[in-house]
Amino acid sequence: MSTCVLRHATSKRRVNTSRLLAVALALAGLIGWRAVRDLLAAIPDSNDDFGLF
Repeated sequence: MSTCVLRHATSKRRVNTSRLLAVALALAGLIGWRAVRDLLAAIPDSNDDFGLF
């Protein structure tokens, strides 16, 4: 019976770890997408914006 308890605790810990990983990846994706969007917004729209004078 002791192996059943250990097996249940291990599977529960694995589920919690998977959820934590999923949340971390979702947040990283949102933050990364925002950084890409900001980078693209910083690119000038036309060649006139590249002028030095």
